[in-house]
Amino acid sequence: MHDSERLHRLADPDVVLVSGYARLPDAVAGHSQYERLGVVLAVNLGDGRIVAADTTLLTDLAKEFFRVLVEGLSVYDDITEIANRVQTRYAGQSGGALATALRRCLETCLQLRAAHRTVDAREK
Repeated sequence: MHDSERLHRLADPDVVLVSGYARLPDAVAGHSQYERLGVVLAVNLGDGRIVAADTTLLTDLAKEFFRVLVEGLSVYDDITEIANRVQTRYAGQSGGALATALRRCLETCLQLRAAHRTVDAREK
């Protein structure tokens, strides 16, 4: 995706930014720099699509691999697929923390969706 297309998607008023964090294992190289691993998702609340993703994993390759695993999937319809991809395809030592931080993002998205539906119902 080109930068201008990415910025256009992020500018959509239906897109929200959510984050989740988890403690890194002591043995992981990044632990000395960061005690926690972060996951950040830009999600379209309308359809739940992850339009952009990032993480505080140390290497660019790991960050890009994570993006490829989750971008384009829906936090509403593809939760099992998202979790399965991360659990089966990311075999790094930070895998548990990555899965936990991601799960926290997904939980936030579901809470935002429920709140959004409640507001919509009141307005009708």
